[in-house]
Amino acid sequence: MMLREVKPKTARAARILKAREPQLIEPAKHTLLLHGTKCPTPLHTVLKTIHGLTQPNSILFHKKNENIHPFENAESLEFLANKNECGIVVFGSSSKKRPNCVTIARIFNSKLLDMCELMLLPPQDEGAVPPPNALKMDIGVGLKPMMLFAGSAWEDSTATNYAMVKSMLLDIFRGEETDKIDVEGLQYILMVGAEEPVEGTAPVIHLRWYKIRTKKSGQKLPRVELDEIGPKFDFKIGRTRDAEPDAMRAAMKQGRKPNEERTKKNISMDAIGDKVGRVHLGKQDLGGLQTRKMKGLKRRAGIDSDDEGDADMMDVDEVSDDEGRKKARTG
Repeated sequence: MMLREVKPKTARAARILKAREPQLIEPAKHTLLLHGTKCPTPLHTVLKTIHGLTQPNSILFHKKNENIHPFENAESLEFLANKNECGIVVFGSSSKKRPNCVTIARIFNSKLLDMCELMLLPPQDEGAVPPPNALKMDIGVGLKPMMLFAGSAWEDSTATNYAMVKSMLLDIFRGEETDKIDVEGLQYILMVGAEEPVEGTAPVIHLRWYKIRTKKSGQKLPRVELDEIGPKFDFKIGRTRDAEPDAMRAAMKQGRKPNEERTKKNISMDAIGDKVGRVHLGKQDLGGLQTRKMKGLKRRAGIDSDDEGDADMMDVDEVSDDEGRKKARTG
């Protein structure tokens, strides 16, 4: 699939397109959270939890959106995402065939890039009553979490679905990139664990949140303890849609560093350290090339062009015979 090249017609459009070009440090992606026709309480809890941990880089709509089927037609998601300037869409819906389904879609260049379904599983201790503070997460706004991916499925190069889910979760929760982090701002950990794969069944993904508490240890480094907070979510991967190779290559393109030298084509360094260049020349026209003038190659008047070759050959033979006779006389 070839990406359409948009040429700006005004100065304002040129500035907007320049701001959308690949940057060396990309800004935080905004997430749009939507409800489907049916969104039961467990799905609403998932959307509300993601919204609470990604503020102010997320937008939560409480209105139910009807007739949105991402895998059949993604135009509605693309329209809402572009209208709210969001690069990620999390859509929660429930139906008879796919109960408690969370669809995560990424948008690039105003079009759908890739998409994945996470099927929310009922809790194992469904009959137990959760404590009053089980759903509370006292986390400051705009804080970056520490993320831990546990399980062999995340390191398996053949499991492309898990690599997609890992990339999507990192895009949602990573926030703004920075080279300096205050230790006091590291308040919670997002642990994403995957069970060991069993033949015939897909591993279950567990999402857990832990609050970090530091205590005195009598040494330079403090003693760190983790307290589990917030709701527990268990998912199974459903349908997926991979990105087109050209679109993914364009989405992964990075901006050029300020002092980075541009690479010059056909110029390299050999083993000795000398600069070696390759020059490509066009097709040469030899029609006007100046050749050596010979008496035997001159065109004589009164001879047609078709017989020029024969006449020239005759002249060459006559010249060669005369030279042979002169050599014989002198010899």
